[in-house]
Amino acid sequence: MNYEDVIRDFAERTGKNLHMIEQLQAEGREAYEVTQLVNSMLGLLVFPQQQYVNRIPETPLEELKRDGWPVPKCRIGPDQVQNLNQLIRYLRNAIAHFNIEFIGDNRNQLELLKVWNNRGGVKTWEAELTVSDLRGIAKRFIELLLSKERAT
Repeated sequence: MNYEDVIRDFAERTGKNLHMIEQLQAEGREAYEVTQLVNSMLGLLVFPQQQYVNRIPETPLEELKRDGWPVPKCRIGPDQVQNLNQLIRYLRNAIAHFNIEFIGDNRNQLELLKVWNNRGGVKTWEAELTVSDLRGIAKRFIELLLSKERAT
């Protein structure tokens, strides 16, 4: 099946693939949800960001929280990220440059991801996300991309 609208179709298919991996994992099959989440975010953040960065709204973080968006806990540079556009840009840069650390719990299950950005070898932003946060951001961003594409 061809892509008719690349961003919309890619976002929709990414969501369906992510759902299938989650379903396989829930059935006890060998499936790697966090790996799929990171792959999904890589595609979702990098592909459309280059063409649609100016269309990502500058919704303040407090409003995102009220609307149910997960917001990563910033460790370095918390005042730099003030809205969705900036958050997406920072996450995009961290994931695109593989500035990511996977942190497991005491049962050897992935529970946290640390992401960061560097400038001149100095960390300028660092945040922690739970797996649930990453899943929530992926799903919300898919919804946002689908709604933006319908509106154009």
